[in-house]
Amino acid sequence: MDTTPPADPRSSAPLLELRRATVRFGGLTAVNAVDLQLFPGGLYGLIGPNGAGKSTLFNLITGLYQPTEGEVLFSGHSLRGQRPHQIARLGIARTFQNIRLFSGLSVFDNVRVACNLHRATAPWHTLLRLRAFQSDEAAITAQVDSLLTLFGLQSFRDHPATSLPYGDQRRLEIVRCLATRPQLLLLDEPAAGMNPAEKLDLIRLIREVRQRFALTILLVEHSMRVVMDVCEHIAVLDHGTKIAEGSPAQIKRNLAVAEAYLGTAAPAIPPEEKSAC
Repeated sequence: MDTTPPADPRSSAPLLELRRATVRFGGLTAVNAVDLQLFPGGLYGLIGPNGAGKSTLFNLITGLYQPTEGEVLFSGHSLRGQRPHQIARLGIARTFQNIRLFSGLSVFDNVRVACNLHRATAPWHTLLRLRAFQSDEAAITAQVDSLLTLFGLQSFRDHPATSLPYGDQRRLEIVRCLATRPQLLLLDEPAAGMNPAEKLDLIRLIREVRQRFALTILLVEHSMRVVMDVCEHIAVLDHGTKIAEGSPAQIKRNLAVAEAYLGTAAPAIPPEEKSAC
């Protein structure tokens, strides 16, 4: 594995940019005029108390919601009006809080489905089983097997996806995202339900994915151990508003963050997480 450190992310234009992005549901403002920039190759965290608007922001970026006001730009182009599958094709992939594997499919087929996003042949090639289709199928099979081997899932290749241990199901979700060839990977609470050993494995996995695939990663997570260990830059939401942004060390010392989490100007990191940071 190449261990060369990534170039300084801020040396280039933003890959993703939110400009006063706002989402309202009737009289409720779920995301309120959020400005955010993600630069290529960066590893970013998005944290905040329950109900802060983190998942809503993910849904906005991936086209499940449209902005009420403001803009979401990817590689300098507005995503307004784009559907989720179109945004995925542009290069944004995501996982979800609750694991969403295809329960009726094998591990192999869960990843294979994602490869169809960039299939080289047209539908009529598939119907007629032409040589181009066969060549495409062989390339997809090789790609899937390569990813499964790379992430230690090849031994589960033909198993039902939902028969895997919990941590491996999370890993499979990330592998399926990688099969879409993203530039930006959004991870929505990937450590949810994991034990401490699984969290350590997840931290290593996220770092390896960023390095090996030259990705930009945005992580929403409640586990401060994961966030503080893996993220280089963190934004904090509270009631839909960005209240802080900076390095992990800066966020730890931020009194506004402490108040949002604990209701008091105490250290921002919950006591049970301090030793892990």
